[in-house]
Amino acid sequence: MKHDQLFKRLLQAFFFQLLLLVAPTFAGRLQLAEPSFLDKEHYTDWPDGEPREVDLLARVVEDGSGVPLLVHVEIEARAGAGMGRRLLGYFMQITQRHHLRVLPILVNVRGGRSGVSLGVLEEGFDSLPVPTLVFRYHVLGLAGCRAAEWLARPEPLAWALAALMDRGDWSRAELKLECLRRIGPWEGAGFLKALLINWIESYVQLTGEENAEYRRLLRREDNKEVREMELTWMDKLEAKGEARGLAKGEARGIAKGRAEGVARMREAVLRRIEERFGGVPDRVSAKVAAIRTPEPLIELVEKIRLVESAEDLLPRRRRSRI
Repeated sequence: MKHDQLFKRLLQAFFFQLLLLVAPTFAGRLQLAEPSFLDKEHYTDWPDGEPREVDLLARVVEDGSGVPLLVHVEIEARAGAGMGRRLLGYFMQITQRHHLRVLPILVNVRGGRSGVSLGVLEEGFDSLPVPTLVFRYHVLGLAGCRAAEWLARPEPLAWALAALMDRGDWSRAELKLECLRRIGPWEGAGFLKALLINWIESYVQLTGEENAEYRRLLRREDNKEVREMELTWMDKLEAKGEARGLAKGEARGIAKGRAEGVARMREAVLRRIEERFGGVPDRVSAKVAAIRTPEPLIELVEKIRLVESAEDLLPRRRRSRI
């Protein structure tokens, strides 16, 4: 799964937590029913004029009055000076199309002001005492936030976002471990927990030396829960793949859905090998690509922890000819 898709999926799964983190007063006015997401909403990207699909547009309902509202979320890899004007363009078009009030939220992964703030865009003339237009939007800037402070928060979404924040005195291996330790005892739904683990595995990628440090830390007795949680991570991916296969079976065939689940597992295995050894030899990559069922992939994940090199993952009779 691409990183932008993973980011959107995380925010969809923990959408109300995003509102609690960024706009708590607004979140307190909403019904706790699941939001409905409006897919494939395209608008003209002002001022460039190119059609663009907005990142997230969710329909929520105000508690008491039952009035529907829209929340528009844009995720930017790096803060840009013209983002306020772009959000204003989206705001005007969304309002015209749906005739509902819209709350805009901007998430900056890098750059910009750290933490939660309010962005303001003013338009006017020097001859007028007040601006003719004032546009306000909520901003969450991840860069510069302290990971330890967000890991101390009660919201699981904050634990995931901490993986992208300033790690302070922690090494990258320690940051990954602290994030997983926070997730470990959480008693949330299994698929949500798997999503959080997959997020940490995807965004805290370790080099060979960092991975060696991480493995040393994992062997400590107080990290037993994280160690066991990682061992079952691939099992959960398998279950998710099978569930998706069954869900898609009616429309596209169970076999194709299961194949997509196995394909995602292969990608995860290759990522694990690269983290562990700093690269994936061609012969090993070919071996993983040839696997068509979940069981050998799960065996490979367990073996990755035990071998000294990526080549050791190949059968002995094949390694003799390398």
